[in-house]
Amino acid sequence: MPPLWTCPKCGRQFANRNQEHSCGQFTVEDFLKGKGANALAMYRRFVELAEACGPVLIAPAKTRIGFQVRMIFAAVNKLTERQLDAHVVLTRRIENPRFHRIETLTPTCHVHHFRVHAPEELDDEAASWFCEAYTVGEQKHLSK
Repeated sequence: MPPLWTCPKCGRQFANRNQEHSCGQFTVEDFLKGKGANALAMYRRFVELAEACGPVLIAPAKTRIGFQVRMIFAAVNKLTERQLDAHVVLTRRIENPRFHRIETLTPTCHVHHFRVHAPEELDDEAASWFCEAYTVGEQKHLSK
């Protein structure tokens, strides 16, 4: 695989050169600013599941925090004291009531959206989604 391209303006890394993105100086700290204990616990558990799959780059954007290997494989899209809205990217559709929406971008790219209300909901089943999504982040599916 070719090396990641780094945006000269914001320093974010991408698998594709000149990748379109919300270029800016965004931080995890800003995203978490003012969040309560439950929100922070859900976020920490999300990070734990992502990092359990292997090394990740944390990619803060304007409205979300992405978790990336070569590409984003999971993201926290919204975080409040009551809920964490997130997604994982998989090469197959998983029909599961825990996913409230599945976007099919290509035949091998399905974005699975889910919501949790407590850190315990990020359980072993969710951990399996993260590890499967991690291989998508590595872009291993493209070499098959």
